[in-house]
This record gives sequence, structure tokens and C-alpha cells, in this order.
Amino acid sequence: MKKYFHYHLPGFLWILVILVLTCLPGNLIPKVPSFLDLFSPDKLVHLFLFAVLLFLLLLGFRKQVRPDTVTGFYVAVSLNAGIFLGGITELMQGSSLVNGRVCSVYDFIANVVGCFLGWLIFVLWARRK
Repeated sequence: MKKYFHYHLPGFLWILVILVLTCLPGNLIPKVPSFLDLFSPDKLVHLFLFAVLLFLLLLGFRKQVRPDTVTGFYVAVSLNAGIFLGGITELMQGSSLVNGRVCSVYDFIANVVGCFLGWLIFVLWARRK
């Protein structure tokens, strides 16, 4: 169990970063004009946060087990964890826990796309190693 936490520490710390950013009141988030709502800077931030999360989770599994055994099970665990976290953070923003934030299906979609992007980046990175 100690090895598990050691290898996944970067991923767990990144989850804390996501939770802290998610819980910031809306008035502390700078408003940036967007050119298209689907590609607004806000959605790109969501994409980035969850792509990094998936990469770090998969990297933790790769360090924990033999690199060639990071297969479907570990990918499924990581993707499900990332998507679950993406949904929970949006629900938290829609609740009364966080002032000035709203639950957005488009933010959730950006979270999910970020998870798959992180998986793709991990696969491309792992092939080069």
C-alpha cells in the first residue's frame, strides 16, 4: 500500500489542485472574453486540468507495475476516476458549497475530453519510452 501512495502521489496532489480551483468563489476567477463558448479559455483550462490528471494517474500505475502491464484495467480505473471527479466537481460548483459558480454540462464535457486527451498523450509518451 505504501508503494501505491508513493507512485500515485503526483496524481493525488493534482486532484487537490483541481478541488481547490473548483472551490474558488466565482468572483476570484478572471473573466476572459471568449471567441467561441466551446473553445473558451475556461473550457481549455478544464481540458488541461483533466488531461494532466489522467497522465499522472497512468504514470503512477506505470511506475507501480511493469510498464507493459498498464493495460485496459488501469486505463479504465484512471478514466473512471477522472470522469467521476469531473462530474463531482461540476456538481459541487452547482451546489451552495461554492459561491458564484455554476454547474455546466459543457465544463463536464471538457473534463471528459481532457481525460481522453491525457490518455492519448500518455499512450504516445509511453510508446517513445
